[in-house]
Amino acid sequence: MKFIRIASPETEFKRGKNKIIVEIDGNEIKDISAFYELLVDKLSFPGYFGENLDALYDMLLDLQWIKHEAIELIISSFDSFLSEESPEDKADLLLLLEQVCEGWRDGDFDDEEWEMKKFRVYIIGDSNVEANVNQMIASISEEE
Repeated sequence: MKFIRIASPETEFKRGKNKIIVEIDGNEIKDISAFYELLVDKLSFPGYFGENLDALYDMLLDLQWIKHEAIELIISSFDSFLSEESPEDKADLLLLLEQVCEGWRDGDFDDEEWEMKKFRVYIIGDSNVEANVNQMIASISEEE
């Protein structure tokens, strides 16, 4: 895991008028549909969003309708997050988020008019959570 960051529970995230922070409480977001609904609401996804991982990837690597230059997803209660989904589905989503962070960092976009964003994902937790996330991403990466 190179791009998803683990943050301690004491971390205070800086808020600003040019940043959107999406707080994702794992105790409330237990399935992928609830995750999609939250992002549609908080990031104002267009109506054509298809509610699948491919569509999510496309949306998160676009975000041109958002005028803010920074977007941060902060996931708390990670053990409960997507707990109604299979471990593989949770790992697929984490890998997707990792790839989106990498895509924004690298900025490999063909469109010269593309407005770059800072896209970051934080998971609130400790070294055990970090090991769990690393293991999940590694297991799904090996399958591809």
